[in-house]
Amino acid sequence: MLELQYHNEDLEKDKTSQNCLGRGMEQVAKKLGVAHEEIQRLTDELQVKEKEQCKLDSALKKAQLEIDKLKENLVKLKENDAADLQKAKEQNQRLDEEILALRNRVRSLDSEKKVLGEMVERLKGEVCESQENKQLGNHSPGKTVGGEQREQ
Repeated sequence: MLELQYHNEDLEKDKTSQNCLGRGMEQVAKKLGVAHEEIQRLTDELQVKEKEQCKLDSALKKAQLEIDKLKENLVKLKENDAADLQKAKEQNQRLDEEILALRNRVRSLDSEKKVLGEMVERLKGEVCESQENKQLGNHSPGKTVGGEQREQ
């Protein structure tokens, strides 16, 4: 009987051990389930973050392409501005030369006008003098002959 008692005690211990093992396995299974759920949640979060990162990378690439286009356009504009500036400088130089030539022409014409004005005044004076001489000559026959001789 003692053996039976030991055997029963052993069976009791085995049952207790099995119960403990069963509870331990249940706890491990629960923990494994919780860990699996956490892994799934983190995997889902990672996928969402990867999609967001992909969108951001795409937007960044588009922005970089836009920046490159803008830089190219800026270089072209600077080149065009430099060419336009050079053309404007050349045009200004031509206009300055034209203005100088026109000023010289105006001075020349002013000088001619002055000379011609003096000549007109001198000729007016001579015409007046000639008319006076003729008028004097009409009243005095001797002077007319002398005046005509001077004119000839």
